[in-house]
Amino acid sequence: MKYLSLLFTLLALCFSSQAQQEGGQSCGTEEVPEHILQYLEQIDYSVNLLENTINVPVTIHIVRTDQGSGSFSPARALDGLCNVNERFASANMNFYVAGDINFINNTNYLNVTSYGVTNTMINDNNVPRTVNIYYTNLSAMSLCGFAYYPNSGPGGTNNRGAVVMSFACSQPTGTTLAHELGHFFALPHTFDRTSNNPLHPTNAERVTRDVNDTIGGRLGANCNTGGDRFCDTPADFIANRWSCPTGLYQEDINGDRIRPDSSYYMSYANDICTSRFSEQQITAMRNTLASASSSRGYLLDPPMPAYAQITTAPTLLLPAEGDSNIAGNFAFFQWSAVPGALFYNFKIYQFGGILMDTLIYDTAYLNTNTNIRANRTLQWEVRALNPSNLCAPVSARGTFRTGNFIPLQTANVFDAKLKLYPTFLSPGENLTFEGVSPGKLEVHCQDLSGKKVLSTVIDVEDQKASFSIGQWPSGVYLLHLKQGVQQTFRKIVVQP
Repeated sequence: MKYLSLLFTLLALCFSSQAQQEGGQSCGTEEVPEHILQYLEQIDYSVNLLENTINVPVTIHIVRTDQGSGSFSPARALDGLCNVNERFASANMNFYVAGDINFINNTNYLNVTSYGVTNTMINDNNVPRTVNIYYTNLSAMSLCGFAYYPNSGPGGTNNRGAVVMSFACSQPTGTTLAHELGHFFALPHTFDRTSNNPLHPTNAERVTRDVNDTIGGRLGANCNTGGDRFCDTPADFIANRWSCPTGLYQEDINGDRIRPDSSYYMSYANDICTSRFSEQQITAMRNTLASASSSRGYLLDPPMPAYAQITTAPTLLLPAEGDSNIAGNFAFFQWSAVPGALFYNFKIYQFGGILMDTLIYDTAYLNTNTNIRANRTLQWEVRALNPSNLCAPVSARGTFRTGNFIPLQTANVFDAKLKLYPTFLSPGENLTFEGVSPGKLEVHCQDLSGKKVLSTVIDVEDQKASFSIGQWPSGVYLLHLKQGVQQTFRKIVVQP
């Protein structure tokens, strides 16, 4: 019977492996190293470490081609951190964005095929004293992501290791990032050291939790020295992606059936099944941050800057609810400012899916391309954000309908070489145009209320011209530039 049981188990595992290839990729984190197992064994799990919130700084790296194309949306990365913060709430850990998003324009780091390539990327780009999270394409390695345990991987003393995520597995509602961050803070897979040989007398975790369960030649509990080293996660043996509930089974050395729990993030259960860390897992993660001498203690120095709590959502102003005949290639959006917000997540929906998802650093956005199509009913929403408040309330969703585009033919639009800078100005600062043909340039400007603040003609020499904006009030302005039959619209912001 034991041989028959083993045969059914092997068949089931083969089926699971096939399902994994068809329905998802795996985690590429190495088997837990010995120094991490020793660390987990010496933790005093009776000590409550949840009394304070731990704020953890994150640097987001987005890999693109040499030309800056093939990018992953920064807004999507921030949505992912919001999701992670919700999943780590039980651990009282909050991840915040430290500094600007780092765009890595290097084709060699896209579609990577080996850890050697990503190790070079990490060595070259890691920012000290932050959790470095890289977004790239790991499909060629058949991976969803991977991470390095404390005191391992590339990098220096205060920036050791990283988390590397594949574009394909970085959905904002997914659990891969939470899983990989668990590794970064010393959590093994729930099946580590057991899946290789569930019958191993010492490495494999036994089902029993009673150390005195030794009658009849049985071996007592070893949950604190075998498997993943956590006694509040049941023994697990499934090292392939699996759906819950599962028909897979295996027995430990005592002949007890192993019943993995699909709710733990550190298992290989499908995303829809997983929802939590155990109390001991939480204690282990927080211990890596307990003091300056802890393995990840460097992340807490310096402490997080003070950020205002964002408790309200923006109010949508333009277009007004139900507005129609909006020119999609010149659609203008405006919303109210929210106290504490440093930027805004702006989204447009079409047919129930996301058409546009971007970050805006003011309270207005002018669309000047054709991604918003004519004669469509669309919805939009805005969320106010700052580096530590990534899950703030989102606005009510507004509805508008586009009409025909403003008839600006490609031949009548300024050449792509036209440069306008700076687009964020202070009162009295000069606004400069480059790439304009010599001759007369008409410049018309209005504020968001439609009030004209400027109408002038500038003489362009050597393809360059500039003028002072004077003491214009702070706000967003729309420029209409005309030179003969050529014309274009641009936006500038005057800062307080």
